[in-house]
Amino acid sequence: MPVAVVQETELQQTTASATWSLNFASAVTAGNVVVLIARLLTANRTPNTPTTSGSGTLASVVQSGSTTANGALWMWSAIEAGSGNTTYSLTIASSLASAGVFQAYELSGAGSATATSSDANVAQASSTSPRMTTASGLTIASGGIMIGAISVAPSAVWGTLTDPANFNRDLNTGSFLAAHSTTAASGVTGTATITTARAVNGLAATWIEAATGQPMAKRWGGVPHNGFRRRGMW
Repeated sequence: MPVAVVQETELQQTTASATWSLNFASAVTAGNVVVLIARLLTANRTPNTPTTSGSGTLASVVQSGSTTANGALWMWSAIEAGSGNTTYSLTIASSLASAGVFQAYELSGAGSATATSSDANVAQASSTSPRMTTASGLTIASGGIMIGAISVAPSAVWGTLTDPANFNRDLNTGSFLAAHSTTAASGVTGTATITTARAVNGLAATWIEAATGQPMAKRWGGVPHNGFRRRGMW
């Protein structure tokens, strides 16, 4: 069964806080993969590894930007081994506070919590064609998925955004984009088009479909889902 987004949600933390928490609309299915992205808007801040109220253990996938760069991005993933969990939390290191965005995905059909490949586009020079990845891009395998994000400094909105080709938009705040694609291709950079040139940070990662009989991720008991359910859709 191809990798699919079962549900996705986000927290837009508009005031600086030391702890962020988001909730999926429905309980995450045991054995499915959860992918989290954080975008920090306060300089000199570092996020701790997120935690779950279930039994998954999040691990770092990729980072773009640094603790001194507004709009830096981090990504983590885990297999949710328990059932009934909806809540994921993130704290800022040293009990400091930050505003930002916390994006979450539940994936069915993934072969492993570990990304097949990942890339970071760090401090791309000002352009109207911001990318998730470096120019070489990533490969989306048949039945696989790529999840990525693009971010600029919070005061530097990018005007009108045109989504990367073959990507489904999950969130666009005017200075942060999260999107995913299940269209098989190589050299995928996740390049968007914006009307106001900006310097950006970007990141992306891919996951492949679980092999037949593979006792991981969805094979542990994830439920096939055609399409995805987004918070507030039902």
